[in-house]
Amino acid sequence: MALERKRSSRRSNYRYQVKKKSPSSRCKSCCRKFTAFMFSHVGLCGLVVGYSIMGAFAFQALEAPHEDKKTSQVIQMRQATVDKLWDITYRLNILYRDNWTQLVAEEIKVFQASVVKAVKDGYDGNDLMISQQWSFSRAFLYSLTVITTIGYGNIAPRTNWGKVVTIIYAIVGIPLMLLYLTNIGDILAKSFKYVYSRVCRCGPQDPYKRRRPNENYRAHHVVTHNSPNKHNALPEAPLKDKVTCVGLSGDDEVRIEAIPDAMMDDDDYEKPRVTVPITLCLIILVGYIGGGAVLFSLWEGWDYLDGSYFCFVTLSTIGFGDLVPGDSTISDAGSQEKLVLCSLYLLVGMAVIAMCFNLMQEEVIHKVRNFGLRIGIIKAIDDGDED
Repeated sequence: MALERKRSSRRSNYRYQVKKKSPSSRCKSCCRKFTAFMFSHVGLCGLVVGYSIMGAFAFQALEAPHEDKKTSQVIQMRQATVDKLWDITYRLNILYRDNWTQLVAEEIKVFQASVVKAVKDGYDGNDLMISQQWSFSRAFLYSLTVITTIGYGNIAPRTNWGKVVTIIYAIVGIPLMLLYLTNIGDILAKSFKYVYSRVCRCGPQDPYKRRRPNENYRAHHVVTHNSPNKHNALPEAPLKDKVTCVGLSGDDEVRIEAIPDAMMDDDDYEKPRVTVPITLCLIILVGYIGGGAVLFSLWEGWDYLDGSYFCFVTLSTIGFGDLVPGDSTISDAGSQEKLVLCSLYLLVGMAVIAMCFNLMQEEVIHKVRNFGLRIGIIKAIDDGDED
């Protein structure tokens, strides 16, 4: 009994030693799992959103102080100009229209040049108490426009560090966005094809079909007169499965029998091809753009045409910048939340466009291949296998 206890304790200790991993191996395993999760479909969505949020905080921290400083300078220049105009009026005891207009026009020109220079440096014409150009929501929208290559141009970094960070941020973010669009577009296309096959193709159908129904037979050359044992010969087949071949003796026969399904290879079966019509993809795109047009028309006060124009220009990554969300919602209490929702609309819309392009690409390739087979440019795969 003591020996058995010692053996069992040794086995348990050995198993414990085998199962126990070193801290470095456990760290490597955790890093491997974390990397695999981050580049999965769910991880990519979180990675893109998190990267955009990180960029929003970074750009807000870099550009907001410069914006506040520039706005304060413009306010001081405006007040100084008002004081100068009052001094001109006070110095002239008797107001002559020509003298007063000449002096005031010179001061207005100086103030105008200062304002133009301030606008080039990032001043947007609003005071600090009204709105902030580099708020979190606008910085988040700017981060998305950088990695999606839309680039409205309504706001841009003015500081040296902001420009450097924008370059580095775009170098990392643009490939990440392309990876996101590729993976999310592919999974959305597969999901939509599955739903389309279930909903739009109702009725009992065979989920599998044979690739070559005329080849699911095998022929046996039964030689009965040379067979020493009659019981080893193949069983008699029905008359319809026997054919007479020229060059064989009378006792020889060729038997053709169907191959059982259990002996069929999986390669001999293929799933029915599911293709989504291009018109349905276009309807999805038009519907998404139309829904966004209604949404932005209500939020921004645009008409329906301007909303549709903005959605199309944005989702196609043209990004002229003549219409930008947030310019007409400055006084609204929920303008910041609307800009965040606009950013999410942009992020989801890019994935929807990638899905539709994927589905339309499959449909176009399928139709071009069938056309090539029909006119003889492309050779069928089955014919190539037989050759």
